[in-house]
Amino acid sequence: MGVSALLDDPSPAWSGHPIAGAVARIGGCLAEAAEACLWSLSDRELPDVLEAAGTALAQLQGLLVSLVGEVDARELAAKVGASGTAALARQRLALTPADAAELTAVARATRRELSAAGQALAAGQVSYRQAAAIVRAVGNLPDEVGPEVRRRAEAHLIGEAARFDPAELARLGRHILEVVAPDAWERIEAERLARDEERAARRREFTMIDDGHGLHWLRGRLDTEAAAVLRAALDPLSAPAPAGEHGPDLRTGPQRRADALVELARRALIGDQLPDNGGQRPQVVVTVPLRTLTDQLGHATVDDGGILSPTAARILACDCQLIPAVLGSTGQVLDLGRSQRLFIGSLRRALALRDGGCAFPGCDRPAAWCDGHHIIAWADGGNTSLANAVLLCGHHHAVVHRDNWTIRLADDGIPEFTPPAWIDPTATPRRNHRYRSRAP
Repeated sequence: MGVSALLDDPSPAWSGHPIAGAVARIGGCLAEAAEACLWSLSDRELPDVLEAAGTALAQLQGLLVSLVGEVDARELAAKVGASGTAALARQRLALTPADAAELTAVARATRRELSAAGQALAAGQVSYRQAAAIVRAVGNLPDEVGPEVRRRAEAHLIGEAARFDPAELARLGRHILEVVAPDAWERIEAERLARDEERAARRREFTMIDDGHGLHWLRGRLDTEAAAVLRAALDPLSAPAPAGEHGPDLRTGPQRRADALVELARRALIGDQLPDNGGQRPQVVVTVPLRTLTDQLGHATVDDGGILSPTAARILACDCQLIPAVLGSTGQVLDLGRSQRLFIGSLRRALALRDGGCAFPGCDRPAAWCDGHHIIAWADGGNTSLANAVLLCGHHHAVVHRDNWTIRLADDGIPEFTPPAWIDPTATPRRNHRYRSRAP
């Protein structure tokens, strides 16, 4: 029944109660206001009337909340065939399910334990949306919090409603326990963190899945402490490389982090700090047919079954702490790489002392990031010696193999790089001057 119908034909059920009469008069006043002309309000009056209307709206919303609370307390929904108070409110007030559920929750809370919020709403001191934020905040307090703490939280948020809108009040509400009961908050927060950490530790995982097309999907999750450790290790390794002779670092952030993860593992292998695996140092064995190394045909196989191109196999044959097993045409083992093939020990230190870091022109990667590269490829009979070695970072190691740069040691023992003709038709040798002060 609408307001106009009530005014025209008030029923006995309406006419005998003060609230019914007040609602009818409110409707009449609003109908009268709707017919008035707003333009006749002066500029001085308009802001005050706007504020008064807001207060009246809050009071009317407070009355609505009280009425829904009374419906709920009497369990009237069941008597009229509705499934619950929220369903009845949705039907009679044309609300969405979410709005009806919220209205019912606010009505129940302000009728019971949060009566101060209900009184503030009825007095127009807080809006309905602010009252809903207060109800949610107090309702989300831990179960072990006592009634006194809940009352302090309610009172504090009612006081803050004069300065903060509903969204800001909701943000304050998420930290209300820290304000009104800091000792309890510290204890509860510590217990929550311990539960979260225990749960995270149980659910930690890491998997690698081969997609069959040269990529492996990495999937996993870590607890906060483990993630912080990994991030601290990866961040310095995944920084963009400074712009050099070949322009800026064009790798995306995810690509840099992927490279950093591999670099982190590579350093662990080189550092000789990992525990033994099956009685020997952790290592990767790459099975390489001799024809793959000499003619760059076919493919190589990593010990976990992965397939590598001939170019990748030749790169791995340089250093990288990877052990190549070279097979003849009938499958016999021609060479099972030994530690003497790798640039390690005093030879590695001498190489780092001479080159300082990646020797490729313009690169600034430090020696710890670099592989020892055979100037005359190990696969072509080159020996493992200082006179046949140069330090290259992973990126430039691949560039040298892929683009056919040539390398020689000049008379002063400094590596010189000659680009292919398509890069420099003059074939002018180049040096990296970053790690040494003397001119070429």
